Amino acid sequence: RMANLFDYLDWRGDLTLAQSPFNEVDNLILAELSFVDFKDIVPAPGEGESVDLRRAADAFFARFPAGEKIDMGVLVPSAIPDMLRKMAMSNRFRDMKLNCFVDWLDVGKGEQFAALAIETGDSSVYLSFRGTDDTLAGWKEDFELACMPEVPAQKKAVEYVKHAARQFPRQKLRLGGHSKGGNLAMYAALHVPAVVRQRILSVCSHDGPGFCQDPTRSRPYRALAGRLTTFVPQASLVGTLLHQDPKAKTVKSHGRGTVGQHDPFTWEVQGTGFRLLPHPSRRGQREAAGFRGWVDSMDPREREVFTQVFFQLLSARQAKTLSEISQRWVDSALGAVGAYRRLEPQLRRDMLEYVWRFVRNMALGGG
Repeated sequence: RMANLFDYLDWRGDLTLAQSPFNEVDNLILAELSFVDFKDIVPAPGEGESVDLRRAADAFFARFPAGEKIDMGVLVPSAIPDMLRKMAMSNRFRDMKLNCFVDWLDVGKGEQFAALAIETGDSSVYLSFRGTDDTLAGWKEDFELACMPEVPAQKKAVEYVKHAARQFPRQKLRLGGHSKGGNLAMYAALHVPAVVRQRILSVCSHDGPGFCQDPTRSRPYRALAGRLTTFVPQASLVGTLLHQDPKAKTVKSHGRGTVGQHDPFTWEVQGTGFRLLPHPSRRGQREAAGFRGWVDSMDPREREVFTQVFFQLLSARQAKTLSEISQRWVDSALGAVGAYRRLEPQLRRDMLEYVWRFVRNMALGGG
């Protein structure tokens, strides 16, 4: 069996950053940390002193009965609480200081944003952007990346980095995130003022989606190019969407299919880095090409219509999370069918056409 994040924590956890410098596996671990709900434990930006990771972990686990499995939602990695336990016991992570916790959700507007600042102890602060969580609002915003030049979470990410730069004026910055969090890290780095951008040591996207518009042609991208890194598993789907960093590195994953490989706990660790492959798998290339072909088959207006109606159907029974839909799937399905029947005839035909294009493109692999 190849090593994963837990093996790394067992192997490297006893060494501080002074003994073994910050590396790309540390980067992924801190990217996952923002999925933890630190509300009322870690202060919001500008609202208090930083909290040691060990103390924050103790306070988080105190919320749950001993031995209870902590539900992270349908698609958020369920191993994150176990990761936090190992971090809190390790010399490497336990004394890192947490601050600037933000967890914003507006169900009505379909907006979701969460982030965390981590003082790593090597004169830098890691800004961790949460990826898509269990909320339908978060997933709707993901879909909007394909039809909007800027989604609300991206705008909030820019403001977050600007505030963090003011709150930690003497420290360098690292930005990172998993899934949508990777997109937010990249977007923020490219859109903050140049004086802030100069303080950025690195920006890392872990299987994050790309952008509606090609960022590689911009002056900020050229200035940051040597500090930007994108990792995608060999059967990546999310990380190949839209305009992506052409220098993306392919990580070996033992996950099953594109959904399984999106889970970073399936990524294979080799020393202080990942086991890299020369190119994505054929299956990954085929599925990614099929999905891109479907997105490209719709103009921005069609993408926006599909997104609005699709999530209107999903939330027909007032569901706010994927977990609610999964737990009450029969009721949710009936609600979606009923809501579909109430659509205008032309809109029903349009939705069927979009679904047919999806099936056709995925079957043909974009061909």
